[in-house]
Order: sequence, then structure tokens, then C-alpha cells
Amino acid sequence: NLSKPISGTWVGPGARPNPTRIPLRTGAAAAAAASPTSISRAPDSALIWISSLGLRSHLRRNLSLQGAAMENMDEHDSDANMPLGIDSDGAAASRFRKKRSKVWEEYKPIYINGVIQSAECHYCHTLMSCKGADGRSNGTSHLWRHHNNCRAKEGFDLSELHDTDFPYVGVNDIDPLNQILPEPLDDMNLVNHSENDRLRSKVWMDFTPVYVEGRIHGADCVHCHTRLSAEKSTGDLNQHTQTCSARAGTSVNHQKGGLFSSSVPIFKSRVKDELLPALTNGKVQIAEYASRFHLGYNSGDRTCQNQHILALPADNMTPMEQDKSSARTPDIKIRKFDQEASYQELTRMIIMHDYPLSIVEHEEMKRFAKGLNPVFNMASSLDIEEYSTLLFQKEKSDLKEKIALSSRRVSLSASVWVPHGAEPTIKYLCLTAHFIDSEWKLQRRIIKFGVLWSSPSDLERMIHCKEACVLESEVGAYNVIWEAIREWNLDRKLFCLTSVSEIRNSGSISKLKDMLIQRNCLPIRGELYNIACVDDMLDSVLSKGQPLLYRVGDLLERFIQACASSSLTQQQLLEVANDVGMKCPHEDAKWWHKIYFRLEVLLHFKKLLPSEEFVSVEEMKIVEPIYKILRVFYRVVEVMSGPVCLTANMYFHEVWKVRTILQEEACTEHSDVASMIREMQEAFNEYWAKSYLWLSVPVVLDPRFKITFIEFRLKRAFGTDATKYVNDVAEIVRELFHEYCTPVDQPNVKTSNCEVHNVEIDGFDSDLLEDWDQHLTAQTRSQLLSELDSYLEDGLLPRKDDFDILNWWMSHSSKYPTLSKMVQDVLAMPSSAVHCQAAFSSEGPVIHKQWSTLNIKTIEALVCTRDWIS
Repeated sequence: NLSKPISGTWVGPGARPNPTRIPLRTGAAAAAAASPTSISRAPDSALIWISSLGLRSHLRRNLSLQGAAMENMDEHDSDANMPLGIDSDGAAASRFRKKRSKVWEEYKPIYINGVIQSAECHYCHTLMSCKGADGRSNGTSHLWRHHNNCRAKEGFDLSELHDTDFPYVGVNDIDPLNQILPEPLDDMNLVNHSENDRLRSKVWMDFTPVYVEGRIHGADCVHCHTRLSAEKSTGDLNQHTQTCSARAGTSVNHQKGGLFSSSVPIFKSRVKDELLPALTNGKVQIAEYASRFHLGYNSGDRTCQNQHILALPADNMTPMEQDKSSARTPDIKIRKFDQEASYQELTRMIIMHDYPLSIVEHEEMKRFAKGLNPVFNMASSLDIEEYSTLLFQKEKSDLKEKIALSSRRVSLSASVWVPHGAEPTIKYLCLTAHFIDSEWKLQRRIIKFGVLWSSPSDLERMIHCKEACVLESEVGAYNVIWEAIREWNLDRKLFCLTSVSEIRNSGSISKLKDMLIQRNCLPIRGELYNIACVDDMLDSVLSKGQPLLYRVGDLLERFIQACASSSLTQQQLLEVANDVGMKCPHEDAKWWHKIYFRLEVLLHFKKLLPSEEFVSVEEMKIVEPIYKILRVFYRVVEVMSGPVCLTANMYFHEVWKVRTILQEEACTEHSDVASMIREMQEAFNEYWAKSYLWLSVPVVLDPRFKITFIEFRLKRAFGTDATKYVNDVAEIVRELFHEYCTPVDQPNVKTSNCEVHNVEIDGFDSDLLEDWDQHLTAQTRSQLLSELDSYLEDGLLPRKDDFDILNWWMSHSSKYPTLSKMVQDVLAMPSSAVHCQAAFSSEGPVIHKQWSTLNIKTIEALVCTRDWIS
């Protein structure tokens, strides 16, 4: 909008005809004014030709039409009012000029070596650089612009940053591929005259320059965001504009003579000023940032993309200054707050970690939640109880559907839980379902948690929980299990029940078994129904050797006391204990578990220090066989009760390890040890006689072993009587398979017989086609039985450690359709009713005290939901 001035006067809009206002410089001042750096700092300044002097000079006044940002400039903010004869480029002139400007009433100047290096806004405490690349002042226009746009002076809230036109984003949103490495200000050269001339090319209307050390090293296409090299020329940029597919479909209103559209001049200048590294005591405050002038535009509306900035405090800043510095670059992520979803997540957290429901009513919890989100209203304990029940009902419905669609039959395991702490006044029964789903994955889910027994004298619980006491005479186990069977529709889907001794030996379980057999709910007359928990069996076997094991425990006590008498040996003892390779038992661990751990430490210690005589040779004759027995028992419990569910074909091999170790150590020369082992063998053989059947059936369905392996093992277990036991196993397998074959045909046979009976009553002849139906039934049964024979007659698979029996049967289900259904139910049978941690605990499974005081329905919702969502 300016035409050439004539004889030192301005011509054009807003012209000021008084030529005396234009300072004439000579010497160093004129040379400095005409320097290329000055041009780069004010690329939009008009070039004024002064004919009378024959000199070409650059006026330092910024004539870019920035709107209100420049209208507020006062007349003291230029060099025109400085007295002649004073070097405007000197430090004194710089300080004189800045102090005269009214803008400095809004800023705090920061001096280094007597020269103003930066300015700190009184309102938002932003640091603005006041020193250019040539070491001289870069004026105060950017200070005016910041002051006019600074919203802190109006009570600006940081939460409104997303409404401004300047894009602040969080640190985590920075794209590392487009991030430019930080550079110290002292090593950075701002854009010089030649760099500014390169921006005059029209090609820059489609690109954003990328600066490194103040020079253009690359360019980002504003259409497809491709980064190209532009260090030497713009040839690659021109070629890209002709082939850019994103540019072909856009219509951008470019303007001549500039890089940026005139619709965003204020934003352009503002971003440049905001991204300039600010100085405090000569140190760069912005430690990491993306390209300073890296502004992208969408192809349609030219809206700016997010600029990534990370501001870090300088090393020598005070904590208060660091907090202010961090507050300038907030990580703002706008999302809609959902109170209902917050309650649900809070409920899941409480359930997963066994927190008391009353935690939501703690003042510390309320303050913490309010600190995270002032809008959040903390729920009450009653609300959490309600949300727990709703979540329980939802998860229960999903699990019901999964069980109904995934398996033919379900096996159950029952364990006894007690409240953690003192002598319990209540006991709970936890019922777990075991099944193989449609994807041939073994599942274990708690489906019922009820009261097994409660003290009749616990009046407080009756009042608070509104529950009647459950006496032993009222057969609590029967009620809980039968209620679960009806509630989950398992009356026609039961396969077996594995339970701990306290439940298995009660009269209520026998009563329940008789009732289920009468209803035809159990396969093969309930032969596989009441299975003893392996953990209980091992505990009962070890209890036979308790006197001798306690003697070994006393020996270990003396050994530990002897090591503790010396600081050196005590340190060595702790190092050995850490290198044993097994977890140290807790205080509530079972007595034999503690003895085994100490035996491990003792033997490892003797290997490390063989010269130390803590245990005599005679004592070692007792220690070594007991150590071997306890090691096998520990490994078996760890495997069979572990977090990874085993398929039932593995139980036989684990139990066989117990039988083998007892048989091997029975030959010891020490009479006390031999006597102890004989008592253990008697207890084990009693268990084996009752359990070999259900342990053997899954092994027959393992294609690596089949009936041949059972025959091989039972000959060693029963000697000459092995044939009888092998025949029993084979007969049970065939009978069970026959039941899986007949459900399709059985209803037709019953209907046929019913029809015959009705016909005879009416005086008509019997059904003449009855023999034909029987013939078809026998023929179908023969064909199905040939499926089992075909499997047993096929060769054995080679034994491999990575063999997956479930995957094998899934892939062979088309070859053995009926047998695979039976396998799906047999392999899901559990051997243990408790998890590994509870199996090694003297208390068994426990429920925390803060939950045990709740109503049983709430406890069931919490326990079951925790198991389902974990």
C-alpha cells in the first residue's frame, strides 16, 4: 500500500507529510540500519529511497498491518525521539529507548551485562526475548502484541486455552518423527537476508519452512504433510507441487508476495514471538520444541495444526519459578466427564483389590478424588454395594450363557473359606465350576459363595446382616450346592464333585449324591462324583509322620540359632536363603511347608560351607530322606493347585510321584524313618484304592498312553491283582462312552414302550415294528462303539513335552465326534478345590475381615465378580 516516497516524504494511505519525523543516519548507524539482519528482522518493512542523500536505508518501524497490536504503539516506541548524536545501537541507547516505551510498564526487564536480554510479563510471567541474532534490540512490537493478547490480565483461566487460536498441546502428543532437536540460543543464527529472499518464491505458498540453526533445511507440504529437503534450492518443492495428489483436490486462496495468508498475520507474528527461546540469567528456558515456524494448514480451511511445545525450567530456577514455568505449557485434553463410568471403574478397583466398601467415605479418598476432578461426586458405600450387585448380575448372565453353550457337563469343586484373623464365627462354602468351552479352553469360575456354618451366638451378625445362623445339623453344604445347581441349571449337566475333607465326609454330601442319582443327574451312577481333594490327601499322609517331622523341625531351629550367633554366618545364611530358588513361606504357612523350606536352606548352606558342623552324621540320616519326601509333596501341590489349570490326564502322573518316593525311601536303614514311611504308605494306599479309577480314565483318553499305560502302571501298584483293576478301568470307559451315545436314542425307546403299553390296554395288537426299532438302535450303538475301539486300536503318539491334548482332540473331533464330547467333560475334572496360595496356608482360603461383615449376598457378588473380571 505504499508508493515510492519523493524527497523524503511519505505518499500513500495514512501518509505523514512531515519530513522532519524521519531520522537521517550517517556512518555506523546508517550501515547498521542497512544490514541484512535488519532486513530479516523486519521483512515487511518498506524500502524508502531518499533522493536528496542518494542513500538506501531501511526504516526499523514495523509497517505490517497487524490491527490492534500496532495501534497501541505509543510514539515513544521508536528511534525517532532519541536525541541526535547518541548511537542507537549502543547499550545505553537501547536501555534509554526501552525505558521510554510505555509497554515496559507491563513487563519486567531482565538485564545481562547491563543490556536488556528479555522481558517478563507481569500477568502470565511469560519470558519474551528482546535480543536479536546480531546482539541488538529487536524492538518492542512483539511485546505490544503479547500484551494485547495476554488474557492473564483479564483473569484468564488456563482451562480456556483450547478456545484460543494458539494451539497448545501436551507433551505426550508430540510426534517424535516430526520433532526437531533443541538447540541452545547462543548457537542459533536467525534467518538472514538470503534466507528471507528464498521465501519470496511462490512455491512457499504450498509449503511450511523447517528451520535448523536459523536456516531453511526442509519444507513440509501443507497438503500431504510430506517433508522435503530445501537446504540448497526449491527445485524439489516445485516438482512436488506438480505431483502432489492432495494438492490436486484442494482449492487454497493463496495471496501474492508472502508465505502466509493475510487472514492470519497476527497469528504468524504471535507464534514467532511465543516460540523464541526466552532467557533468564543467560540460559535457554525452552529446552525442547518443534520447528519454530512449523505451521501446517489443512487443505480446505487453512486452519492451523497443533504446534508441539515442551517447556522445561532452567537448572538454576527456584521451585516457585519452575512451577510457573510448568504452568505455561499445560497438558490439556478435553473429554466429556462421565460420572456413571467413574463409579463403575471405582467399583471394579475396590473389588479387584479387596478394598473395604467404606473406603469411598474416607476423607482422604474424597480429597484425592476432588483433586483429580472437582466435578466428581464421591459415591457412598451403599452406592458401591449397589454397583457391585449390578456388575455381578451382568457378569453372571454372560457366564450362564457361556456355560450353556460351551459344554455338555460341568465339574464342581467345593472348598471352605473363613474370615482372616481370629477364631471364625462363620464359615463359607465356595463352589467353583470347571469346564472346557467351545474353543477347547479349560475354564475355572466361582459360581456360588454361601454360608456353610455360622455360630448361633453371633447375635451382632444376625442384627447387622439380617441373616439367620446356619447350624451343622441343618446341612449347610447340601443347601448351598443344591441351590447353585438349580440356579445355574446344572441338574442335567453335572459330571463330578471334588471337595475338601470337611465337606466330603459330611452326611449332607451323601444325601445330595443319593438325590442326584435318583434324578438321573450323574453319569455312571455317580462313580466319579465325590472325589477327594489332592491337597487334603497329602496333608493326611504327612500327618502320619508328624512326630518325626517335628523332631527335624527342632534340629533346624538349633541350626538357625547357631548361624545367628555370628554376624558373618548370619549374613551367609540370608544369602543362601535368597538363592534357594523357592519363595519364602509366610507366617501362616503349613507346618510341613516351613520345615521343607528350612531343609532346603540347610542343605544349600552345607554345600557352601562343608567344613561347618551344624548337623551331625546321624542327624543327616534322618534329614535327607525326609527332605526328598517333602520336596516331592511340595512340587505336587504346586503343580496341581497352581494358577495354570491342568487337564485331568496329568493328575495320575503327579500322584504316582508320591507313591514312588514313598516306595523308594521305605528302604532306608534308619528305623524311625522307615516306620514313619510305612504309616504314610498305608494312608496313601487307602486313598489310591478309592481314587485310581477317576485318575486312570483321563489317561486312557490321552493318545500318548491309552489303556496300555494304565496296565503297565497298575501291575506295579497291585501286582498279581492288577488285571482286575485294569478291567475295571476299561469297563468304566466303555460304560461312560455308552451313556454319551444313548441320549439321542433313549427317548424314542421310552416312547415306543409307552405306546405299546397303551395299545395293549386298549385290546389291540402290539407294535409290529418294535423289533425293527430295536435293530436300528443296536446297529447305531455298534457303530458308535466302533469309534472307541478305533481310537484304542490306533497307535500311540510319541511323547513330547509341548504336547497339547486339548488342541489334539479339537483337531480330531470330526474323526471321533462322540468320543471328543466325552473327552471334553472328562479332562475338565479338577483334582484340587483350592488355589496354590491357599493350599500352602494353614488357614486355607480366607476372606478379608472388611468383607466378612457384609451380608452374604453382597459377599457373593464381590467374591464371584473378582474371580470373573481378574
